[in-house]
Amino acid sequence: MEKFVVQGEEIDQRLVFKLRENAGTSWTRNQQFDDDGYLIQKNFYEIDSLVEHPGELRGVVNYGKTVDDYWIGPSNQVEGSLSRYSYPGKGYKEAHTAIRFKVEKIIGRKLYNTYYFDRFYFPGQDLAKHCDRISCEISVSLNVSTSLKGKDSEWPFWIRTPFKYAPEDKKKRNLLDDGEDRCAFLSSGDAVIYKGCECLHWRDAMPGIEGNEEQFYHQIFFHYVLADGRNVHAAGDQLIV
Repeated sequence: MEKFVVQGEEIDQRLVFKLRENAGTSWTRNQQFDDDGYLIQKNFYEIDSLVEHPGELRGVVNYGKTVDDYWIGPSNQVEGSLSRYSYPGKGYKEAHTAIRFKVEKIIGRKLYNTYYFDRFYFPGQDLAKHCDRISCEISVSLNVSTSLKGKDSEWPFWIRTPFKYAPEDKKKRNLLDDGEDRCAFLSSGDAVIYKGCECLHWRDAMPGIEGNEEQFYHQIFFHYVLADGRNVHAAGDQLIV
């Protein structure tokens, strides 16, 4: 059975299948983006209206139409963090569309919104290597703010460049390139645009003093699908997997 190793670590075979299946499916008109699977964008979006303190809520918060209309579930990816789906305040929804327009100009293809969510990480928390569901065909991770200081504030976003096959290898039987690990260092307002279904991505343990929840790192994920791509049916629907 095919194995996939990242820095000496064997990756679950289901991920290998997903990466192979999705390889080359989200092509754009930006060659660097297609080659690397990501682009770093400095000073990408004005974050003043998006900055918040995490407060006391923890877990996964799903919002209705107002900030008082929500329900909470357990953390599904990062235990002890605060993740908020469809947060209705502070201009998040408006940013989802405004950022889509910016990304469309960069990649040369039209997109549809799927969903957005934000997460507050706390010291010691990490994000396992994964690739995303089809609603995250083209994604943006925007660094909003952090209370970390100095070098600790330079907490990298890790991504592995996409699987590559020869153009004539339609059944993707002979892997030419299993990718390369890269990292993005983002300041407030910076973003990384990436192919969520084609690229493994993750976070190592967040620096800081474990147990100190005054130290946090806040980012927002904005997700899209290509308007004429194979995942267009996922437009606007965060529940499709």
